[in-house]
Formats: sequence, structure tokens, C-alpha cells
Amino acid sequence: MFDLLELQQLMIHETSPEYRKQLAVVDTYMTRLGKGFSAAFLDDFWSELCKLSAIESDEQFRSGLYLGSQLMLALSQPPARIPRP
Repeated sequence: MFDLLELQQLMIHETSPEYRKQLAVVDTYMTRLGKGFSAAFLDDFWSELCKLSAIESDEQFRSGLYLGSQLMLALSQPPARIPRP
């Protein structure tokens, strides 16, 4: 039986420099937002934003699943017959 824990060796444990750079940019915006809005407002905002992100993720998954199934269906069809001259 395959041990799923062996897959951990393939996972990337460090974030990329691009990610850390962008995270620093976002952190400056978060600091400015924290100074301008209450914690309750920001909590509500992020909760609603997470719900929106979950809906988008579900729709993207559904779209990808549909496209993948259409591709598999197209590949499983027998080749078209070519008429001989």
C-alpha cells in the first residue's frame, strides 16, 4: 500500500521570494486599513470576502471539471474515417 506521508517530501516548504515580496506589500496595506477601520468592520469584511472566494473557487473547479470531462470524451471517440481517393 502506498504511504501518503511520502508525498510530503515533494511539498515545497519555503515560500518563494516573489510571495514574500508581495506579502510585504499587502502587509503595508493591512496596516493602513487597521488604522482607518474598526476591528469588527475588518472582521466582517474579511468574512464576506472569504465567502466570495469560496464561491469563486467552487465555480472554477466546476468549470475545470467540465472542460476536463469534455476533453476526455473527445479523446475517447474513435478517429474519423478518412475516405480513400
